[in-house]
Amino acid sequence: MADTYTKLSDTISAKEGTAYITIDGQNRQMFEISKLEADVELTIQDKQLLGHRFKQHKITGAEGTGSMTCYFMNSDMLKAAIAYKSNGSFTGFTLQVKNEDAQSTIGKQEVVLYNVLPKKFPLAHLDDSSDDPITFDTDFTYDDYAALSTFDLPSNYR
Repeated sequence: MADTYTKLSDTISAKEGTAYITIDGQNRQMFEISKLEADVELTIQDKQLLGHRFKQHKITGAEGTGSMTCYFMNSDMLKAAIAYKSNGSFTGFTLQVKNEDAQSTIGKQEVVLYNVLPKKFPLAHLDDSSDDPITFDTDFTYDDYAALSTFDLPSNYR
């Protein structure tokens, strides 16, 4: 096959996609997201057993981590922080992220992250030296995930 190579048109643009957030049963598009990355970090045990000269490895757990940059333009996290301060309860949120580029033949991948907990978020922000929109960066954790859809092979590999 002469055409089994990666086609640029099948790569996914980082600008193509959407994210949805569910907080307290309310679902909405996460319009304020600028950048998002979610990862699974594996916990790997290594041990050199008797009779072997190489260490062996075994996955013993996993942790969901991520980071995001958001525009400072809604009060969802402020309301959650107020609720936590008042009654000690902070409910995580669900985050659904879809990567889909209409130019690509691989389709879409849609992932849901459960019990997302941001590590920080701004309560207020002022800066007289900037004309740029206010953004903030935060790391987050999540407790579980599911794939609603996964990418296909590019059409020239099928």
